[in-house]
Amino acid sequence: MAISFNIVMLIVFEWNQNQFAKKVERPMHIIIFTLALSIAVVPLSTQTYNPWCGYCFYGALYDKCSSGKDKEELCAVRGNETVEFVIDIIYRVFLFTVLIFCTIAMVWVYLHVRRQELRMQRYNFRQHNTEKHKE
Repeated sequence: MAISFNIVMLIVFEWNQNQFAKKVERPMHIIIFTLALSIAVVPLSTQTYNPWCGYCFYGALYDKCSSGKDKEELCAVRGNETVEFVIDIIYRVFLFTVLIFCTIAMVWVYLHVRRQELRMQRYNFRQHNTEKHKE
């Protein structure tokens, strides 16, 4: 998402790399760091991380109930179903937001470059086919 934003600012809004670094880069790094840290710490503090197929997953760990309940019923031994649900919703919203933002940004860059290309074709004095690049 940060790279798409960088490309939009450089190409569409004609910023240079120094402008981007001075105005946007530090707040962008703070947002990325804060988001990544909060996504890692919230399941850690609620003891929601559990082993799952080679890595730590934020889901609840189920096992057979040891209380007087039915022997076949599963209980959450570690973790929290509510936290799992909320984190799952946050991940999905974040994923779709990034997907939509990057798609819109790249379409915007494409349209800007295409408009500029069409504008530059007016100055083709030789009237040759520019798509085949023949001389």
